[in-house]
Amino acid sequence: MAVMEQNKDVEQIVKTNIKPLQRPAIIWVFNDTWELLKRSLRHIKQDPEQLIGVTIQPIMFVVLFRYVFGGAINTGGISYVNFLMAGIFVQTAVFGSTTTGVGIATDVKEGIVDRFRSLPMVKFAVLTGHVLGDLVRSLLAMAVMIGAGLAVGFRPEASIVQWIGVIGVLLLVTFALSWLSAIIGLIGKSVEFVQQAGFIWLFPLTFASSAFVPTSSMPTWLRGFAENQPITQSIDAVRALLLNLPVGNHVWLTLIWFIAMLIIAFPLAAYCFKVRTAE
Repeated sequence: MAVMEQNKDVEQIVKTNIKPLQRPAIIWVFNDTWELLKRSLRHIKQDPEQLIGVTIQPIMFVVLFRYVFGGAINTGGISYVNFLMAGIFVQTAVFGSTTTGVGIATDVKEGIVDRFRSLPMVKFAVLTGHVLGDLVRSLLAMAVMIGAGLAVGFRPEASIVQWIGVIGVLLLVTFALSWLSAIIGLIGKSVEFVQQAGFIWLFPLTFASSAFVPTSSMPTWLRGFAENQPITQSIDAVRALLLNLPVGNHVWLTLIWFIAMLIIAFPLAAYCFKVRTAE
């Protein structure tokens, strides 16, 4: 069934990419990226795992952490559910970025990328389609989490401008990590390896952070790491914006961390894609 759906996607893109030669190159780029983005989004409803990832899984995280840890962790003058939601938002964005690597690895394994190479299309659109699809999934998951959070007592105090800032931070985190995930998807020799490799380095960054507990409760050696790594900076930025607290340097440090990741990951992903498709 999955192969049949992939073939339908390719047939649709084949029809779309029969372009007159006089069309400007920039139009080809946007058109090809748009078609690959739509293909990536179609997989959400066709793939139960992806559907669970943007609906059921965020709700489970919110409910479980809210009621399992909510009565045991001291977060000062902030209710635990209000403290928690920033961590859940960023955690979902971080874990959701691994979908890019898995999707690319699946395309390579099933020969879909080779079929795209034979089309008159921008080859790099295969990567951008997956990455942009992750951004849309992140927005859908965020909407689900807001609803679940409000149902269990989450009460944000953010203004419209601060909500825009929250969405911007989460999209930047997803975007940067999706390009890193794309690199793993291109260098991995199997889908299973890519799935495991994508989480191995993200788990310690997510849980050794301020996502679920204040860093002040951690041992000194761990606290130093937790307070100065990019996931914590993004969580603290989102938390401050959501609760109308002083943001300090958290937003700027988040921008520096994740823009630096993009500067490194984007050209490296392009190189890995070129090497992989040349094999």
